[in-house]
Amino acid sequence: MSHPPEGRSAVARARAIAGLVAAATVAGLLWWAVGTKGTALTGFDGALTDTTRAWADGLGWPVDVADVIGEATAPVRSALAGAVLVVILMLVGQRAAAGWLALSGIAGVLTAEAVKSAMGRPRPPGAGQFEPDLFKSFPSGHAMVGIYLYLVAGLVLVHLGRSRASRWVAGLGWALVACGPLLGLTRLVLGVHWPTDLLAGWAFGSSVALASALVLWWPLDRGWSRPRGAGPTGTPRDPAASPAPADLAPDQLP
Repeated sequence: MSHPPEGRSAVARARAIAGLVAAATVAGLLWWAVGTKGTALTGFDGALTDTTRAWADGLGWPVDVADVIGEATAPVRSALAGAVLVVILMLVGQRAAAGWLALSGIAGVLTAEAVKSAMGRPRPPGAGQFEPDLFKSFPSGHAMVGIYLYLVAGLVLVHLGRSRASRWVAGLGWALVACGPLLGLTRLVLGVHWPTDLLAGWAFGSSVALASALVLWWPLDRGWSRPRGAGPTGTPRDPAASPAPADLAPDQLP
């Protein structure tokens, strides 16, 4: 059974709220569990870290690849890439999408730094080879940025590519959607984060991304524009018909 646009929007918004509650709950539980230093959690972190490091160090190349990826997606470089995309989105008239990416990025950085400073969790042994700061392990900043920046950027590009019938833009978006969440795994390969740091990074990053989307839900829901003169499936639309809300650019919204 199909739903009108308003109904689909309400369902999507409800799912986003449910996802936010779930992600925030997981983040909070991990914060509490790591803070109390439970035996089971410590054993899990230690066992998986040792296994991963033994595998990566034994082969050698996974460490080299993870190091290159980590450097390429360092906070400053990621912020610069995000800022460039925000400017591009503004120039093509997608102000709501630009706002989502910018808000998610800024909130993500502030959240990561605040939680890292509050927890002060030591990194795994040997992390000093790749990281100078050894007491900001929880949560993983790379795992977080993979969600609140790269995944969000991917979703934006997928929507933009679909609305403008651009396969390469949508393809680039799907690549970011697939690779963004995996970014945190490189930190486990390098041995600079515990597994629970990654889980917390994904949970905190998801919370930031969903909260930012909900803050801007109204303009995001109505801001995607289709190619001029095209209907919902890309076929010519009757010029005399009233424009659907999704056909309006953000600056045309009431």
